[in-house]
Amino acid sequence: QDGAVLDVSVIDDPAAAEASLQPIRARLLAELAKGPGSASSLAESTGLPRQKANYHLRALEDHGLVELVEERRKGNCTERVLQATAASFVISPAALSAVAPDPGRLGVPQRRQQADIAVRPQM
Repeated sequence: QDGAVLDVSVIDDPAAAEASLQPIRARLLAELAKGPGSASSLAESTGLPRQKANYHLRALEDHGLVELVEERRKGNCTERVLQATAASFVISPAALSAVAPDPGRLGVPQRRQQADIAVRPQM
């Protein structure tokens, strides 16, 4: 991508869909949809340890959901500033069905949770 943020991006890859649905990663994506951030700034805004934020940001980057926009030298470290590749993400039905558990095997609480995910407004 050329650094331009799309309004909406469709996630077709089941692995990327699964990564985006993980709660911590979804929270980081929502923060990055507001504007660029680093592991340190996101750790501060989300209350996560910096190392944990960095780990999940790398996973999102590996799936193309966030991208590097700047590297800054801070002492002996390089701070990586990332942004979401889109303001909102929509998971394609094919990708979602590949990662969704079989509703017939779920108990009532899990079915309710799955329904909540399906109707959750997009970031």
